[in-house]
Amino acid sequence: MATLVDRRTSPARPKKAAEQAELERLRKKVARLEAEAARKDAALELMGNANALLELLSESAD
Repeated sequence: MATLVDRRTSPARPKKAAEQAELERLRKKVARLEAEAARKDAALELMGNANALLELLSESAD
């Protein structure tokens, strides 16, 4: 039983400093928010293009 080691907290795998953990969490959050913003920008551009196309079709129908 003496050879069993909890590798999650053993010297081979030291705990991350609180600052490092916070930086990692914030970097992941920034990446997620940037991806979300990019999706929303693409959706807005698509909506604008659809609106312009509908206006064009409406003008040509008159």
